[in-house]
Amino acid sequence: MQQKTPQEAPTTDKVKDLFAALRIVHEETNFDELKKIGGAFATSYRIPTYELTYKAPGRLRVEGKAGPLSALLIYVGNTKTYKVGMLKKTEDVQNNPGQKQSLMDVGIFAKDWLTTDYQAVFQRREGALLVYKLVQRNTNNKSHELVWLNPKTFITEKRLSYNSESELQKEIRYVKARELKPGIFLPSRVEIYNQFGKLGAVQTVEAARINVGVPESLFTL
Repeated sequence: MQQKTPQEAPTTDKVKDLFAALRIVHEETNFDELKKIGGAFATSYRIPTYELTYKAPGRLRVEGKAGPLSALLIYVGNTKTYKVGMLKKTEDVQNNPGQKQSLMDVGIFAKDWLTTDYQAVFQRREGALLVYKLVQRNTNNKSHELVWLNPKTFITEKRLSYNSESELQKEIRYVKARELKPGIFLPSRVEIYNQFGKLGAVQTVEAARINVGVPESLFTL
């Protein structure tokens, strides 16, 4: 029997809130290879630990610490607020999905950002995985991504990022997924490769809590 072509990308809305403690594995990080992706991108991986907090719909807090210094990013819908040291700034990132972070950054193919920021266009099947092209909504920006989605875990096992000239910028692999609650999976390791296929950085999930309640006050600054 011929398999049907997926008309709509399978996404999850089971994650109501999430806390994750992340660590950069510096012994597996090569800053020379990371710099080929971009200088600012490489610099972000010099912060050894991060804490990520999510609350549905569309709210995300990312805090990184390096000694006495800290950097904080908060996303609420289309509003991005960040604080680095004494500097604080708020931006409107509507129609600019590339300026946002989301559960996709830890490998979860979640419904909220995909229905507001990206259109998932089915490309093909590769074994048990579904390949989608993610096209930015409501913008003329031609940069896009290809993701290899596991429809049983809602994890993007591989993600390729392309610029507006369709040139590969980086590859991210989300591996060693664990089922933290029934039907809710989270990768425990994230590998970042540059456009030449060289490993640049590794990030691990040191601790995670899902659907235990997150206060709204965390998303105000």
